Amino acid sequence: MVHAIPSADIEAMLSDLAVSARRTPEAYLAAARATLVRILSRPELLDPSRLVGRGEGLSRNLLFGTEAISVWAMVWAPGAMTPVHDHHCSCCFGLLRGSLRETWYRPISDTHAMATQDAVREPGFVACMLPTGPKLHRIANDGPEAAVSIHVYGYDHRAQETSIHRTYAVAAG
Repeated sequence: MVHAIPSADIEAMLSDLAVSARRTPEAYLAAARATLVRILSRPELLDPSRLVGRGEGLSRNLLFGTEAISVWAMVWAPGAMTPVHDHHCSCCFGLLRGSLRETWYRPISDTHAMATQDAVREPGFVACMLPTGPKLHRIANDGPEAAVSIHVYGYDHRAQETSIHRTYAVAAG
């Protein structure tokens, strides 16, 4: 039998991560990666009600937020997909369950992009990036089951609606 860790423990872990956002970008991303790895290895830390989708598409469930970071559980129904986008802030994500396809793009104009790389992400995968130059990607759930990912963004969810800086149309190849 797995015993759930009190929610105060995850709050403390995420509060520590928010404090690390004041460190160098590299140190902060290392802390974000380590926090995601810990969360993915201990899913009982999370409130199960925050890991449930609401209908079709992508459901975003806020897990934690301060002026420095926002942490979201994203529930991807089969067929859910983001637009091609980049971020105005740091972005880390880890896959808790299911699989997601991440496709990377290069901008060819201010409005269009072309695919350059494609990978299927499996549970336990963690990636982090800073908003240094155009780093465009799209995430999609191509599978038959819902997928759940945990995202750590370097922005205040109360001041901005999303971490997305700009979206792009896919150029015809």
